[in-house]
Amino acid sequence: MAKYGRGLNRELVAAVNSGLISEPFAIRDVKHLVREKGWHPEVSDKYINVALVNGSSERPSPTYKKYFTSVGQGLYVLKNQFKGDEWL
Repeated sequence: MAKYGRGLNRELVAAVNSGLISEPFAIRDVKHLVREKGWHPEVSDKYINVALVNGSSERPSPTYKKYFTSVGQGLYVLKNQFKGDEWL
């Protein structure tokens, strides 16, 4: 599977902190970021959905850091500990 920058979820953290993406964000915002960055191959909605769900799940995972909180309706926000310039 392709890697997008430092990893899709980590890049989302940086994009929110830099103002490229506003909170709450959804799949369409992530697709726009991927296009804007010029990453290939184009990322599927399914891939983004899995990344966001795993990045917000309360279940422990050795492969997904828990950067996000789901606010419902397919929308996500960053957890407070991942906000700030150190996450750019």
